[in-house]
Amino acid sequence: MQHRRSLVLEFWNRGGELTVANIRYRNFVRGFLTELLRNDAGANDLTTSSLIKKNKKASAIIVAKENGMLAGVEEFKFLNSDLEISAIKKDGGKIKNGDALLEISGDAGKILGRERVSLNLLQRMSGIATLASGLDKKLRNKAKLAATRKTLWGLLDKKAVSVGHGLTHRLGLSDLVLIKDNHLKLLGGNIEKAISLAINKSKYIEIEVEDSKQALKAANAIKLFNKNGHENLFAILLDKLRPDDIILIIKELKKQNLYENILFEASGNINPQNLIGYADCGIDVVSMGCLTNSAKSLDISLEVK
Repeated sequence: MQHRRSLVLEFWNRGGELTVANIRYRNFVRGFLTELLRNDAGANDLTTSSLIKKNKKASAIIVAKENGMLAGVEEFKFLNSDLEISAIKKDGGKIKNGDALLEISGDAGKILGRERVSLNLLQRMSGIATLASGLDKKLRNKAKLAATRKTLWGLLDKKAVSVGHGLTHRLGLSDLVLIKDNHLKLLGGNIEKAISLAINKSKYIEIEVEDSKQALKAANAIKLFNKNGHENLFAILLDKLRPDDIILIIKELKKQNLYENILFEASGNINPQNLIGYADCGIDVVSMGCLTNSAKSLDISLEVK
């Protein structure tokens, strides 16, 4: 079981790459936040430039207005790298209503001009991390929770899921081969051909199936490639299937000795209300788009001292 869990992390978790020390992530964060600031400020922060003297110094504190999990501290520091910042709470830390999270000091115009983008960053990432953490606990280690590519803020959303102890899944299309229904349609439904074309392109290959017949076909194809000495790691994505259907599929795969060398993901129409139903199906990962496209932002404010 422990070996299987380690393979799950290898296949679906890229959280270690989501730090500004990594050039790919740093470039994304810089470009994304720069664009947010540009759109927010427009030609000028008219209010601040009218009321506050140039080069005036100020101090402020970031305060939680509700309970949750904090995320986005690293990115907040990156956005405000020309200001003095003291982090009272860390990424992944539990926070309560009224907690001081960060202290910030420096140019008043910069603090006020970036206030909305800075808070949006912390609020959104903390909201996602809070949701991910809560749902991950509900699964009780019977399966792992993963995000999808249904994101609004791209890699920032993925980072927030990781802070909340969820798996990132693919950060982009280049991370692994995921053979979906539209790919198979263009290949005449030939799963064996799809795998053969992808086998040397990536160590990680996942195949989406929509019923038991496709699942068995994919599993048998994978068994054939494993027998031929390929060292790829394979997964099957059970898409839009009910827990009862998945249980029967897993049972049949085990009966035919097709389960052990394949990882299994369930996805599609899964939400916080029906999530627990998937935990006992024998799958390894549950992926949910609502983690990143429907999460509620956590209430966080900035108060000038």
